[in-house]
Amino acid sequence: MRAFDGIHRNNQLRQERYRLNWRQQDLAEQLGTTVVTVKRWERGIQQPSAYFRMKLCTLFGKSAEELGLLNGISSPQANMQEHGSEIGPDRSSLRDAPGIWVIPYRRNPHFTGREELLDKLIQQLALAPSEPVTATRQAVLSQPQAIQGLGGIGKTQIALEYAYRSRQQGRYTHTFWINAANEEAIITGFQTVAAQLPGFAVKDEQKQDKLIAAILRWLEQCPHPWLLIVDNADDLSLIQHRLPTQGRGSILLTTRAHAVAALASAVEVDQMGLMEGTHFLLHRSQRLQASEEERNEASNIVIALDGFPLALDQAGAYLEETECSFGDYLRLYEQHRARLLARRGRQTTSYPDSVATTWDLSFQRVEQAHPAAAELLELCASLAPDHIPEELLTEAAAQWPPVLQEAVADRFTFNELIEALLAFSLVKRLAPERLLSVHRLVQAVQLDRMKVQVQRAWAQRVVHALHTLFPVDPKGEVTTWPLCLRYLEQVQACNNLIQQHSLQIPEAAELLNRAGVYLREHASYSLAEQLFRQALAIAQSFGPEHLLVAVSLNNLGLLYWEQGQYEQAEPSLQQALHIWEKILGPHHPEIALPLNNLGLLYSKQGQYEQAESLLQRALHIRELTLSLEHPLVATSLNNLAILFWQQGKYERVEPLLQRALHIWEQAFGAEQPQVAACLNNLGNLYCKQGQYEQAEPLLQRALHIWEQTLGVEHPQVALPLNNLGNIYRLQGKYEQAKPLYQQALHIWEQTLSPHHPEIAHCLNNLGILSREQGQYEQAKLLLQRALHIWEQQPLGSQHPEMAGPLENLGHLSVEQGRYEQAESYYQRALSIREQTFGLQHPRVAEPLNGLANLSREQGQYKQADVLYQRALSLRQQALGSEHPEVAETLQDLARLRQMLHQDAEACSLYQQALAIREQIMGVHHPKTCETRERLQAVLNTLGKTQEAVTLEEAPQDHVRGEREHSTPRQP
Repeated sequence: MRAFDGIHRNNQLRQERYRLNWRQQDLAEQLGTTVVTVKRWERGIQQPSAYFRMKLCTLFGKSAEELGLLNGISSPQANMQEHGSEIGPDRSSLRDAPGIWVIPYRRNPHFTGREELLDKLIQQLALAPSEPVTATRQAVLSQPQAIQGLGGIGKTQIALEYAYRSRQQGRYTHTFWINAANEEAIITGFQTVAAQLPGFAVKDEQKQDKLIAAILRWLEQCPHPWLLIVDNADDLSLIQHRLPTQGRGSILLTTRAHAVAALASAVEVDQMGLMEGTHFLLHRSQRLQASEEERNEASNIVIALDGFPLALDQAGAYLEETECSFGDYLRLYEQHRARLLARRGRQTTSYPDSVATTWDLSFQRVEQAHPAAAELLELCASLAPDHIPEELLTEAAAQWPPVLQEAVADRFTFNELIEALLAFSLVKRLAPERLLSVHRLVQAVQLDRMKVQVQRAWAQRVVHALHTLFPVDPKGEVTTWPLCLRYLEQVQACNNLIQQHSLQIPEAAELLNRAGVYLREHASYSLAEQLFRQALAIAQSFGPEHLLVAVSLNNLGLLYWEQGQYEQAEPSLQQALHIWEKILGPHHPEIALPLNNLGLLYSKQGQYEQAESLLQRALHIRELTLSLEHPLVATSLNNLAILFWQQGKYERVEPLLQRALHIWEQAFGAEQPQVAACLNNLGNLYCKQGQYEQAEPLLQRALHIWEQTLGVEHPQVALPLNNLGNIYRLQGKYEQAKPLYQQALHIWEQTLSPHHPEIAHCLNNLGILSREQGQYEQAKLLLQRALHIWEQQPLGSQHPEMAGPLENLGHLSVEQGRYEQAESYYQRALSIREQTFGLQHPRVAEPLNGLANLSREQGQYKQADVLYQRALSLRQQALGSEHPEVAETLQDLARLRQMLHQDAEACSLYQQALAIREQIMGVHHPKTCETRERLQAVLNTLGKTQEAVTLEEAPQDHVRGEREHSTPRQP
């Protein structure tokens, strides 16, 4: 049976856990270990170490004996006797051999964590059930294991802890340790083992090969379980022929080498996790009773040292010896990193070298064996550590020094470079993704070895390399976005290099601008702003009116515009236009870009005359200097269409959008974001015109395209979601509308500033929906919040879009009988509409219709009649006689006639309204049903009961209907 079969299930420990009503997970969290480890303790498979025994006793307030923690601990001799009887007879000198313990180091009292890795070793190195070893039957070794990783990552300490735990658990009778750092160390190690073997006749053999061969035979023939640890086996060729090939034992290696598969199964050691590293640092610095604030500061040290065990051990030693605070150490590390990484401190382990010394030796060996690999490591020290694209190293070869340039030009020699670094685990390679990674502290030590001039030279090379590879037009070429994302982390690291070394070169500004555009397109506004500002600072070093200054200002202006920060956007865009015009002249095609952007800004602010002048000028320049089918012409057409939409000039909108859509589909294909923008705008137009069946598929298509190209959380995706919500609400499909509004609002609140106009639009629409469902208090809160956002905009209380929530608050107040409030809201909305659009604009009809309803409810019938007639005239002239908004005014006027007992005229008005609503909205729409019911009542009053019965046969779904305020959305 297996070596641990004699350990009994620990019922005492389980009962104590039950007493406190804890799960195994709860106990593991209290102790800072894993659930797997707790399970193994309770099942008797494994005994807690001395450290965890002490913690368990403290936690439960019981002795180790009371917790059953001493039941399975016995001496190696006792285990030797137990297993000797199982294995069967062999040579008497082997059978009667006492337990041998050849471990040169004492146990590390500060060892913490690594429980999952130790559990894995226990499982992987478990001995097969024993059978008698005879002349014809030899025991089979368990699969050798290699603990693999970077120097200082804790490989030796893990092997040492495994040896001590195995001794406690009686897993092995004999345990041996060989240091394989070099030939001499290996020979010395075997000589030490020979001296400990009982009755070993050849222990004085002078020929080393014969001595080692004899030891290997002893191990292969030994009937007792044994463990052989081969430490520092970095050069596998030194040890491969010096290992047993059979026998009842386990072999455990520690190595920095990457390619170990031919010899052993690899168990890779990585840096410690945050909790594990923090616990280790607290333990090592003797501060386990630290406060919550101190623990947070300790965690910050773990983050700064990237969880590297040797660095944490050095930090813990420094903290213990100097008694400085965690915060003080972190500040010292930021100022004196190289000195602290080189300081080993008082040693409590067998590892004498500091982080700096450990890797400096590795770096020297790489430099001697492969100079190009050493240069590659210097390059990697200048990059973001986690995801280094291999093509950045190979395709930008022209930027590297001659030796490295030649080596990376050929795939075979490039692989040789990687092999040289993998030999010391200085890098990791993710082959499927073609990425490299390097530990942050490896970078730090490598940088500290380089002179400032050398660091600066590498920084410049990296900037030029990324400038060569990063896509030129992330906004216009959506297909390049995966490549942009692949290089983005490197660009952000590059920005740090640019600032650190004050690199004022054009390539730096251009690179940061390109990356900023990509981030802006993906709504990462704060990151984009950092890059744009840095690009602007670099560009201004070439002169205040350099073209790169204009590019950076334009990018910043668009960024502010997209976030609704119009006061900041306007001066940036104006200054960009001024510089471009001064350098390129007023008719250069590049001038259309700032003209277009400034025009959009004025359009958003309701300054329509200025906006149209700029947008028309941009379109004229592009049509003259580019082909009529150029995608940039489509951009100008689309933006003019948006402007006319906002002015209510609907007859001019559709031709522009259809032409833009045709150009974009021809240029980019049917599934690109530009096409989605045009589809979204066309869908809005048809929705405004009441053509819901035409609008819905266009908006669904726009939503699909944006979700596929931008991701489901991008702010652009919220546009068709919001607009589809409008369509369903207008059709009375409230249950379909609400989740779409909520999803759109969630996206905008997560990605935009709290006072962004898009959020106000969505809140306004949700407010309308709540009012139509009779949820008045909820509606009031939503509409007031929307109103507050508009009040924060540059035009303040006179912003054109403020009229929307004001009108809807007016409708709400009328329904609640709060007439004075309603009149105040309507009058404010009317004033804004008239000042913005003039007296004859159809959007002026919206507050007029509301005031007419209010006058009617207050019995002011003459005033109501005048207001209705004016609203009806404006709507019919601008929208045509078959528009849903015309039907709204017709029905409201019919209600007035009905109240005045003018039933025949009321009947005619209801019939006109019903015809429009049935044609545009459908017979089942709530507003259609409401009109039909009112017409039936009038017909019955007039004695036309048969006509009323005929109407009643139509299907009805009565839901309260009122007018809505639908705001135009744009990409």
